[in-house]
Amino acid sequence: MVNRSAFDRVIQAGGFISVNTGGAPDGNAVPVPKTDSDLAMDAAACIGCGACVAVCKNASAMLFVAAKVSHLNLLPQGKVEKDRRVLNMVRQMDAEGFGNCTVTGSCEAVCPKEISLSFIAKMNRDYGVAILKGK
Repeated sequence: MVNRSAFDRVIQAGGFISVNTGGAPDGNAVPVPKTDSDLAMDAAACIGCGACVAVCKNASAMLFVAAKVSHLNLLPQGKVEKDRRVLNMVRQMDAEGFGNCTVTGSCEAVCPKEISLSFIAKMNRDYGVAILKGK
């Protein structure tokens, strides 16, 4: 059994879209490039099982957080809150006491959904841009 309460608090910090999108739009109304939609779906596959944290020598939750940040930041509906989301979720991850990523790749190796380390790189880029913007 895994205590997911820390993961839940990270999600509550920004794993949502608060922009009023109205009713469900037609699937073809908002164009999303195929590469972006494929990447977003790959990231959204994360089930939050905690295997990545359990195997990491630093108890880092970077793969989990990166997947949750990326699946929303890649889509047009999530771009409005992109900077605030990444800052809030990384701050909450730090507040929960998770360690830092040293890119050993052990998290990717045990992930049952095969979440790629490239999402961590993307999250780090998004985080750096948000810091520079002063959000």
